[in-house]
Amino acid sequence: MILRGWTLPQTPSGRAATVPPPPWHYSGDLIAVEFAADPARVAELAPPGFEPSGDGGCSFCFADWASAADQDPRVKADPAKGQYKEAYVVLHGRFEGRPAGRVPYIWVDSELSLLRGLIQGFPKKLGVIEMTRAVEIGKGGARKAPGERFTAHVSSLGRRLATVSVTLEDSPTGAFPGGGGPLIHTRLWPSLEGETPAIHELSLVSVADVEFGTFWRGKAQLELGGSEFEELDLLAPRSVGPGWVYPMAFSVTGGKTLPLGGAR
Repeated sequence: MILRGWTLPQTPSGRAATVPPPPWHYSGDLIAVEFAADPARVAELAPPGFEPSGDGGCSFCFADWASAADQDPRVKADPAKGQYKEAYVVLHGRFEGRPAGRVPYIWVDSELSLLRGLIQGFPKKLGVIEMTRAVEIGKGGARKAPGERFTAHVSSLGRRLATVSVTLEDSPTGAFPGGGGPLIHTRLWPSLEGETPAIHELSLVSVADVEFGTFWRGKAQLELGGSEFEELDLLAPRSVGPGWVYPMAFSVTGGKTLPLGGAR
């Protein structure tokens, strides 16, 4: 009997597999804060071929995603499967002379997202993420309007790792959060036979159909917590720039791998 499944667990039908193959589609709401860390410490987290911005520029982002997969309609149909939150740090920089980003830390609250991210090269861990949800009516929450405050925080293993807040000021036309460009990942899978990894390579995900909704900008705050299981202290903020609240959508259609040096 043939066992099927793009990922484990494999079964005769393949329906129990945790992750279906791409394309994958994402639509979500983000809260992001720009900050600058010690450039030397940022450089310590960069893989070969990735050149961090000289000013230590980074972003701390929170996202509330709804996702779908062409080859498994259950992902979109069931919010328990396809909807999740995540929190992540992006290092701003360049790769092969073009703007690029690097995610050294990321936490998610979904089994699907965790494994889907590890396949791409995101260093995902499990966490608990909470975010202010925008409201359109009533007095029960924050609206996307000047003076309103949006907050997000992430915890892991009972430790509060980071808290961000953005007090909205304006909705500028043509403005865009710092950084930009594709994300450069590291796919790493250990070998049971010894210390040499079975897989150790850079990866570049193919992204299509990128869309943004209305950007809101405002004064931001960022506070990092401590945990003996993390190393966020490497990126202690020297300064905090603007914060952003906005919707975003995109599709992942596949990707390609690169040698660790970055050469094609």
